[in-house]
Amino acid sequence: MAKEEQQALDGILSKPLFGTTMAVAAGLAFFFLCMILPLVGPSGSKVAHAAKNKAAFLGVLVVTFLLAATAAYSKMQQRKADGSPLPYWSLGLCVVCILTLFILIANGFAV
Repeated sequence: MAKEEQQALDGILSKPLFGTTMAVAAGLAFFFLCMILPLVGPSGSKVAHAAKNKAAFLGVLVVTFLLAATAAYSKMQQRKADGSPLPYWSLGLCVVCILTLFILIANGFAV
């Protein structure tokens, strides 16, 4: 039964509409992440609730990464099925999210 469920899930993930929807959602989430960047910037890191600001930013960062990773995985599944091009933008967004996480951990935004 688990194998049938996995095949059904792979069938959904390999659909072009699903991958495109996830890529657009990841792009919008990244846009929102950029808008809340001041929460962890110089002014947002010097307030009493700086830890809550950082937690909120981290939450949006994780959601953005998960959406981008899902989009990349879906596009790679689609690529296996029909030879679509490599999902450069989704993979690039995953890399940007990982770099942003490292900068956040090192308090690089709070210069």
